[in-house]
Amino acid sequence: MKISLLFPAWCGSFGIYSRVAHKASSFPPLNLALIAALARQAGWEAQLVDAEVEQLDDAAVLRRVRQFGPDLIGMTATTPFFHRVEEMARRIKAELNVPVIVGGQHVSILAEQAFAECFDYFFLGESERTLPDFLGRFARGERVGAVPGLLTRENGRVVRGPEAPRLENLDEAPLPARDLLRNDLYFVGTPQGRQNYTSLQMTRGCPFRCVYCANDLYGKRIRRRSLANVLAELEWIVRTQGIRHVYFIDDTLTLDRKYVLDLCDEIERRGLKFTFEGSTRANCWDEELAARLKACGLVRISFGLETAVPEILKLIQKDVSLEAYVAANRINNRLGIETINSVMLGLPGDTRETIKQTVDFLCRARDIQHTTYGIAIPYPGTELHRMAENGLHGLRLIERDFSKYQRYASSVMEVNGMSPDELVRLQRAGLRRIYSCWWRIVPLVRRMGVLALIPPFVDIMRSWIASWFRRPRPAL
Repeated sequence: MKISLLFPAWCGSFGIYSRVAHKASSFPPLNLALIAALARQAGWEAQLVDAEVEQLDDAAVLRRVRQFGPDLIGMTATTPFFHRVEEMARRIKAELNVPVIVGGQHVSILAEQAFAECFDYFFLGESERTLPDFLGRFARGERVGAVPGLLTRENGRVVRGPEAPRLENLDEAPLPARDLLRNDLYFVGTPQGRQNYTSLQMTRGCPFRCVYCANDLYGKRIRRRSLANVLAELEWIVRTQGIRHVYFIDDTLTLDRKYVLDLCDEIERRGLKFTFEGSTRANCWDEELAARLKACGLVRISFGLETAVPEILKLIQKDVSLEAYVAANRINNRLGIETINSVMLGLPGDTRETIKQTVDFLCRARDIQHTTYGIAIPYPGTELHRMAENGLHGLRLIERDFSKYQRYASSVMEVNGMSPDELVRLQRAGLRRIYSCWWRIVPLVRRMGVLALIPPFVDIMRSWIASWFRRPRPAL
């Protein structure tokens, strides 16, 4: 039996920002690589096509799939690009007539709501303990409706199996089948230039309650791989594949200080030479920890600053002080660690004044050299989505087309009287101000390349031209 696993191209949705989005967001689809590894264990032959990194259109993907001749096709996608998966599934049905199975957080949360006729199966939740059973039943032509976590149709009606159990021992999962990916095409900008890279996950779960995150899939309890298991994967990545940069995709990299320090000890003891990056919280950061990570290869860390307004930090349940972010950025600047701070506008309680307050802060904060500036999006399954649906804290959900649930140049909520169009204008104005600060230009170019300056430059020129035409003309 054969399975094709597809990741459709999606960055084209960003318009003039498509090139920047492609450079910044071409992550290896580890979830599909893990499914491929599970399928192989079950005796299936697997194909994996990442159309985004290979820049393939749908027709090219289908030609490759047709040549492989699969018995089953699997896909995944995040909420903003689920429409691309649905488009691909419709073409598969029309041109190949092969059963389609889809998993991931979007389908796990929406389930029946997203189960269009072009899909044959949805996997809800984690699949490591149940996918082998499904593949075995499918191969034997047996009924699959009772498989835990599976959504399917029988005799024209939707059938949902019992809830899928989570994988308690993460070491039981096979290593992702990275050999099926075009690893030579995954690059990311770093302080050392653009590097060939891959991603790696050590933990699942997050104990925090930020309103804009949907962590129901993995839950709030932390599950960790053993260090031996993680290091076996790192050894394979660095020594066998020759990849020199790793993106740790854990929600909070430094949540367990001892675990991270023990990892550093083993990296040094084994002589593994690579650079890496990840995300954490500013209150889980200090100079000793930062210096240790830096010595082992850390070149970049990301913090979720979100807003400079303490009252809004409380509303979004981000229990980290503004002072902690300033201090953490200052530490990293001293040590030469690049720091990305994510910031949002359109949060619960936001007004024109609070949005300006955050941008004013960023324009004064010389220690904060790099920041993203996205519009808050109420993804399904988040407390933010529930707030917007119920009209809380000045939010009103007005758009249910998930293809518009993107953080840049798109907004789906009204926030305290600010329309989506106004929020987009405020975002562009904020980006212009934030990146008009000269000390931010070099870090941006180092990470994204000179071409990253073109979209904001185009936006600035558009703004200047529009404002010039709006100026009153002198009387003749």
